[in-house]
Amino acid sequence: MNILLAVDNSPHSQVAVDVVLSRSWPDDTTFKVFCAVERREPIFAVMQRDEAEAFLNKALQAAKDFTAEIAEQLTERFPNCKAINEAKFGDSKENILEESAWADLIVVGSHGRHGVPRFFLGSVSQTILLYGQCSTLIARYQQAHTGVASFDNNILVAIDDTVHSKDVFEWVMKLPWSDDARFTLLTVVSMPDDVQVAGVDALYAQADSAEKKVLMESATAMLEDCANRLEDKVGIGKVNIEIREGDPVDVILSFASSIPAGLIVMGSRLRGHLMRFFMGSVSQEVVLKAPCPVEVVKRVSI
Repeated sequence: MNILLAVDNSPHSQVAVDVVLSRSWPDDTTFKVFCAVERREPIFAVMQRDEAEAFLNKALQAAKDFTAEIAEQLTERFPNCKAINEAKFGDSKENILEESAWADLIVVGSHGRHGVPRFFLGSVSQTILLYGQCSTLIARYQQAHTGVASFDNNILVAIDDTVHSKDVFEWVMKLPWSDDARFTLLTVVSMPDDVQVAGVDALYAQADSAEKKVLMESATAMLEDCANRLEDKVGIGKVNIEIREGDPVDVILSFASSIPAGLIVMGSRLRGHLMRFFMGSVSQEVVLKAPCPVEVVKRVSI
């Protein structure tokens, strides 16, 4: 497995490091700790060119030093894995997107911005999530342990009956997990608009009830099958299933807070440029508002 840990000198990067160190990863995983140092023109406007170049070279060396320190931490924590580091001049987003062709998973910290401005901020984490070619782990501290590098081993896996969710489940099955990890497989049932007219008359009420019954039975069968497979991997009694009705974003966020979840794993439906720019997907909204780290699975190659 190839994991790109994208860092800078901000506290958000330390969160990403803590999240990676708290997890279990496959033996022979290769970690690349990467930092891009941007050559910003305003530096040259206030400094002589020689001074600016010296300043930037010093910044690059500092980036090489702290990425090497993180790589050393990873080597100590995961002795059966390989950790390398790289720092270079360039745009963070462009470099990380290039690396997404090599990586199976990119881990980045989140600045946790909320509200309308998030659509236009162009943050590194959101850009990688939207345009990266591989799965993405958006790292943040758990609300249950605000500001502390502690994570509960309650894993919430949001799935449905789509091919995207099958990839999510296979991703979970391929990864190693700690012995005290506990899993909840959650499916959210949203009734189609054309049958949400129960109460108008008896005919509509019967149609609504029949549709709901079919959806619930299908969801239950799917979850039970997945739970049985996952229990074979992690052990009996470590997997629960939940079926909830409502808006998927609201249900996932509420359930994650109630456990409380130390990690949400879910899929991402690929969309066109316009759609993904406006971030209308369930995964995007969950990432923006989640009370814990979120792993968005795009492909399974580990």
